[in-house]
Amino acid sequence: MQYPLTIERQNAVLDGLTSICGRRPVVVDAQQVGHDWAPVTRLVFDRELTGLGTDPAEGPRRTVIVKTRRVDGEGHGGPAYLRREAAGLRTALVSNVAARVILTDDQAGIVVQSDLGPWPTLETVLLGTDPELATAAMVGFAQTIGRLHANTLGSRSEHEAALAAFGSADVTSGAGAGTGGVRRWHVVEQACAELGFPDASIARDDIDFVRSQLEAPGQYAALVHNDLNPTNALVTDRGIRLIDFEGSGFGHMGFDASFLHYPFPHHSANWSVLPEPITQAADHAYRKTLGADALQGYDEMLAVGAAAALASRVTRLPVIARTDQNPQDSWRRRAQLVQQIGVFSRLTDRAGSLPDLARWFRELADAMTERWTDATNPPPSLFPAFADHD
Repeated sequence: MQYPLTIERQNAVLDGLTSICGRRPVVVDAQQVGHDWAPVTRLVFDRELTGLGTDPAEGPRRTVIVKTRRVDGEGHGGPAYLRREAAGLRTALVSNVAARVILTDDQAGIVVQSDLGPWPTLETVLLGTDPELATAAMVGFAQTIGRLHANTLGSRSEHEAALAAFGSADVTSGAGAGTGGVRRWHVVEQACAELGFPDASIARDDIDFVRSQLEAPGQYAALVHNDLNPTNALVTDRGIRLIDFEGSGFGHMGFDASFLHYPFPHHSANWSVLPEPITQAADHAYRKTLGADALQGYDEMLAVGAAAALASRVTRLPVIARTDQNPQDSWRRRAQLVQQIGVFSRLTDRAGSLPDLARWFRELADAMTERWTDATNPPPSLFPAFADHD
């Protein structure tokens, strides 16, 4: 396991909780709820303690969640990730969609959060057999994203203050990874030239426009989670709650919203798609919760966010084109990109925007389909919960 909760780190947690709760708690169980590269531990104490809930006014609790990462160096899992996690959760608190930060220890590499509970993830529900539960979960997911954005519109100063609490320490390493494709479009152009795919330079002006929107989102500026995969949403008895804010930042909310349509563009482990009526219901729920009627250009906002997500995926063309892949990986990578191009094309048609980028992506999809039979065969399957959907 990388960067686990060592005895030294656990003692740092207990020292911090002692200053909050009075008496030093005793750990009676430590449950691993993350994975080897992103350790997350639920600590269970010998008694209930005050001040550990998602709302400080809640009654006493016996558990907390501890995220641990390394304390130096660049790259994934570095200290900037935990700092963004803490700042994102503090900014998101007003929306009541996530855990509350109880304490941080930058030197020890820990963030202690309230425990939302051992609920199933959205992915677990979508991979299940209950279509009504899965439908409600997707609609609830959209509503939660809408609350996050609606309640953090205009909160840039609050988020900057939360980051500033870490002083001059690094808070940017690894930030914006999901939108990096628009900053690395030259990689796409080079890959297309080397692989004999349509010239990506024809979309450069549209990519520059998307980048300008991401850098200055204007009325669409809010706290953005940036990694809204179904494993990062818990289906609780109080609605969907979001976890893993390590990639969060103040940015263009269309990026998050696009995850409802693809869906989950960066999630490949259990890649599946949703029935169109479910996608439409989620989009409607997000739009209503956000109060999008008060915003101008909702469809273009969504198209810009979708462009940023897809531009990031297409930088992987050299991987997609490899001839040494196993058949499952080859199909998943190619078919997923072609399917997502179809979604993007529909969103840009609806918005009447980014015509050159949309045209280039359609040409790319055609070229991939002509070159690789597995780019469309077999077609993507619905998530199992909707397997019988007509």
